Amino acid sequence: MVGVKGNRASRLCPATAAAQYNLPIMKIILVDDHALITEALSALLIDVDADVAIYTGHNADDALRLVGEHPDADLMLLDLGMPGATGTSLLEAIIEREPDLKVLVLSGVDDQRSVMRVLQAGAAGFVPKSMATDTLVAAIRFVLSGGVYIPSDLLDTARLGPLSGPPPRVQELPPGGTRVALTERQEQVLQLLARGAPIKVICRELNLSEGTVKTHVTAIYRAFDASNRTEALLAARRNGYDIS
Repeated sequence: MVGVKGNRASRLCPATAAAQYNLPIMKIILVDDHALITEALSALLIDVDADVAIYTGHNADDALRLVGEHPDADLMLLDLGMPGATGTSLLEAIIEREPDLKVLVLSGVDDQRSVMRVLQAGAAGFVPKSMATDTLVAAIRFVLSGGVYIPSDLLDTARLGPLSGPPPRVQELPPGGTRVALTERQEQVLQLLARGAPIKVICRELNLSEGTVKTHVTAIYRAFDASNRTEALLAARRNGYDIS
């Protein structure tokens, strides 16, 4: 693992600057088996936020270890096509271990079925490795703000019609269809989920117990026929809820 810390705006390293000004450091985990990609993305992430600590790895074992070492990470950029990773098994293992970690998947495969597969597994977004740099930066910022990123061209493809095999779990609301009804409290929880807030933050914001919040989250998932946060947010948007 290589730790990269960048700060182009100051001669102080981020940790020193943060300590001096009592500012939090953004922590990002970056795992890809190609050293050139990790180096290029590390430089790009420093452009996104000068005060950033980047922890890099190159295989599935590194990914799991880094998640364990940095459970408070703000974001993980993960290449699924690495040694020791099969399908979405690594992504699922990471999300099971740290369900509140935002994971943005990088992939050389950019078909619509792959996109839906990683979203259904709980990823916070999907970006093809062929994506332009400025668009990738926008995707990273969007996910950090609590959004779920899908490239517009792939999302348009998903709307063209059914694929061979099982259809995606998240469906568009049909014309004249009935909007999924949520209680006022559930809508408040949904808004906080959309911002990327973990359960404990939702408890504090709404002054609710953890058990009560989890009950509301479960009810939201059930209402949208979702198995995780990403599916629920996608379905909510497609049901007309303003959570962008």
